[in-house]
Amino acid sequence: MRAWLIGIVVAVASIAGCSSKSGPATSATPNATAAGTATTSSPPAIAVPASAPPDQVVTVFLSALRTGDKATTASLLTAKAREETAKRNLDVDPQAAPDARYVVRPATLKTPSGAHVTSVWTERYQNEQGEMVEANYEIVWVLRREKEGWRLAGMATELVPGQEPQFLNFEDPDDMIRKRDEAIAAMQGPAAQTAQQPQNQTGQPPAAVER
Repeated sequence: MRAWLIGIVVAVASIAGCSSKSGPATSATPNATAAGTATTSSPPAIAVPASAPPDQVVTVFLSALRTGDKATTASLLTAKAREETAKRNLDVDPQAAPDARYVVRPATLKTPSGAHVTSVWTERYQNEQGEMVEANYEIVWVLRREKEGWRLAGMATELVPGQEPQFLNFEDPDDMIRKRDEAIAAMQGPAAQTAQQPQNQTGQPPAAVER
């Protein structure tokens, strides 16, 4: 589940452009094309007033994340973040999580054009024992005021359990991808070591890494 958190905003399908979620126009079968089936267009982004406060912007953003609304999540990033992710063929392509819940706390203004908003994202999932458990992720969203209104420039969160929170700068995708890969590697290391250990002592599966 924490791997979902690491990729909560930017899912890197392929730097070369071969996305596993390619659109209907590139994946349509010949029969569908011959039948004249119209390509389903994505719904437009939710309009957020320029006067909306930072916490309202984050609320709309998280709602879009939960439903997999790609257009809205992209529209709520800063112009620089949209530009830089487009250069690298990255996509704001969240996986829908309809059962997730979230709480958004009031914004803290750092400067007239900068704000932080803390949220707690809660997901339910089935662990290795088949039990339904919850995982809570606290995220601090960093916003900047632009002509369109408050927009998200990055987020700070604990990527690896027990380690200090990391800042993921949406305007610096290369650094963000590096931190994501380091976090995934750090979490896979203990799992690999556990898998290599003899399993005839307790017979118990390793504990989940989520909090």
